Amino acid sequence: MSKEELLKVARYSTPSLNDTLYLHYKGFQRIENLEEYIGLKALFLHSNGLRKIENIDHLEELRCLFLQQNAITVIENLPTTSLMQLDLCENNISTVQNLSHLFNLTTLNLSKNQLADADSIKHLTECKSLTSVDMSCNQLVGKDIVDTISGIEQLKSLNMTGNPVCTKVAYFRKKMIVANKSLRYLDRPIFDDERALAEEWACGGQEGEAKLKQELQAAKRDQNTKATKEFRHWQESVRAASENSPVEVDVKESLKEVADSPTKANTEVKAVLEDIVATVEESEHENVEPQVKHLIKPLRKFVNLDGKRKNFEELKFEDYQPTAVMLSPGALSVSFSSSSSSDDDDEEG
Repeated sequence: MSKEELLKVARYSTPSLNDTLYLHYKGFQRIENLEEYIGLKALFLHSNGLRKIENIDHLEELRCLFLQQNAITVIENLPTTSLMQLDLCENNISTVQNLSHLFNLTTLNLSKNQLADADSIKHLTECKSLTSVDMSCNQLVGKDIVDTISGIEQLKSLNMTGNPVCTKVAYFRKKMIVANKSLRYLDRPIFDDERALAEEWACGGQEGEAKLKQELQAAKRDQNTKATKEFRHWQESVRAASENSPVEVDVKESLKEVADSPTKANTEVKAVLEDIVATVEESEHENVEPQVKHLIKPLRKFVNLDGKRKNFEELKFEDYQPTAVMLSPGALSVSFSSSSSSDDDDEEG
């Protein structure tokens, strides 16, 4: 790992400006010549031939260190200040050590190593910030594994797949869930119902667990039924509101629209609208609503009142009745509501 080789992979020729170095798959057997790279935050050294962790304890800003797929046997010489993620999977580590001083370490990967029993991992209980640990595919065995892991205070995610303890210790998963109150993932997610069942199993045995399971299933069915009813009720209310809510047509604005497009249908609409405006102006807005309602009825066979379009371009018949005339200074509009009146009534209108 010469300085020249480091400069070839570095992004910047000034070592201290680099925050990431990709040194994987290089065949390096030693970590060296990193003294000037004091700004590193991520260091990728996986898939080399490294046997020892060395010459990186000066990297005070290092947050992520990837040392997987090497030949490391001892955990040592790690920077103390800011390291948060450490990957040591696929090495030859038989004992976890020298991590307690890493106050910010939250994620640790120790899968596919040589960890064998509770003593080999008890040092993890001294790591106060650890939340995620992967110890899958080791040789961990023994009932005391459960008690040891429960001492990792902040642990939320744990992968133990491929260890003999998972199959040789009876009810291993349930025991782990009960012992680790903060655990939310153990080879797969731990949901609230599973935690409740595990805790009931610890207190009342299998009978208590079975009873609680039936209660949870019944509660879930009731919740689903209630949610379905509420959704159906909402659908009906929206449908009813859509069908019965009035649609307002601005008469004067509509008059401008049909005037711009003098089709045969629009000519008829224009005549009706002009009659409405004239009636309103002659009556000086006094007792005009009945007259306007009578005049507006012929518009029903022309006006598109589908709730989305209120113009006169694509005219079609809709079963709407004029229900109110809105009069105000400078404005004249008519509200239509859906009606269930018969065809005879329509013809009379």
